[in-house]
Amino acid sequence: MRKFETKQGRQARLKRQRRSNILAMAAAIVVVLVLSIVVFTGKRSLDAKGREYDSRREELSQQIVEEESRSQSLEEYKKYVKTKKFVEEIAKNKFGLLYPDEIIFRSEGSGR
Repeated sequence: MRKFETKQGRQARLKRQRRSNILAMAAAIVVVLVLSIVVFTGKRSLDAKGREYDSRREELSQQIVEEESRSQSLEEYKKYVKTKKFVEEIAKNKFGLLYPDEIIFRSEGSGR
């Protein structure tokens, strides 16, 4: 058998249902707000890391360019060291050596 409810009982039941619906809606809104805050702060920290990584990438790219330039100049110097001209310069400047038929003229003001 079915129980019949009174008008006041029905109103009380509807009031409880509305109250529970409002509480459920408020809880859902709070959860959505908390999740939004967590996602937003995570995004901000990831953006900051991204900017940091971009600046680091730029620094490393610049270092690569500098090192490639340095490597190229070292290769050129390596080729120069193997030439006769380099050997002659070192022999004259560091050791004071001359070719047998070479004559040096010095001015009177020089200390040598």
